[in-house]
Amino acid sequence: MKIKEIHEEGKVSVKALITKCDRGRTNKNTPYLSLTLEDRTGVLDAKFWNLTDEMVAMYHVGMVVEAQGEIIFHKNAAQLRLRKLTEDKDADLFDYVREAPMTKAEMKAEVDSMLDAMKDPVIRDVTREVIQASEEKFYTYPAATRNHHNFVGGLAYHTICMARLAKAVKALYPWLDEDLLCAGILLHDLGKVEELSSPMLAEYTSEGNLLGHISIAAAMIDRVALALDLERDERVVLLKHMVLSHHGKMEYGSPVLPMIPEAEVLTLLDNLDSRMVMMKQSIDATQPGTFGPRMFALDNRMIYHRKEEER
Repeated sequence: MKIKEIHEEGKVSVKALITKCDRGRTNKNTPYLSLTLEDRTGVLDAKFWNLTDEMVAMYHVGMVVEAQGEIIFHKNAAQLRLRKLTEDKDADLFDYVREAPMTKAEMKAEVDSMLDAMKDPVIRDVTREVIQASEEKFYTYPAATRNHHNFVGGLAYHTICMARLAKAVKALYPWLDEDLLCAGILLHDLGKVEELSSPMLAEYTSEGNLLGHISIAAAMIDRVALALDLERDERVVLLKHMVLSHHGKMEYGSPVLPMIPEAEVLTLLDNLDSRMVMMKQSIDATQPGTFGPRMFALDNRMIYHRKEEER
């Protein structure tokens, strides 16, 4: 059974990848595991109660397992109460990892097309050089460890979706600087190739925790601009501003607020794409006519899955 096929309570058997494995103890000091299981179709929370210390130590992130137990609905979300958890040592981990809906070649071709279409030589050359320096990681890394686009290729796919949205915004507001907006979108999250550890089962690196992807990306632009003798060019300063301000508020991690229209659009499109993905994930995991679990990243809201017969 695939995770996306789970729609009701009852006994199930699922083969999946452990992507989160937290150890804990009950009020009676009995060890248990709180797990996140994933296959290419979805994500499932699981609990394994009444274990021993030896049993808890057997399981870890990156293990492909056959999970048997009972599905219950807890806080409007499916949860697997495990009865048996068996490692499949012959399984290929990559068969259970979610990927972007575009291939690496397709994403690279679309990004290259965006770069080729830029008319401003400074913005084009700086952006191209920054991307090329991290090209392999850009097309394989996730955009996050959780919440949105947390799959192989998620970083580039999120970037491309935002760039497509930007074309519609530019059509409505033709006075926007299209090159600056597109370049800011292409580079805004590029620091995540150093903030995160790998394309699969990503964790935060030391640099990621100490610096964060915003300052990392700004430093990437600085290095290229210095090499091209462009560090004092205002267009480079504006491009760095796009990156530094893209979280929209200082309390969200940006050291400055958006001060040009293109930076404001970047912030709004970043939120739009990430929130639509999170809402779709909640809807995909719930039944029509029900609410999903509260989502901290969506202001602790529950997302409603409308009844299909009314559509």
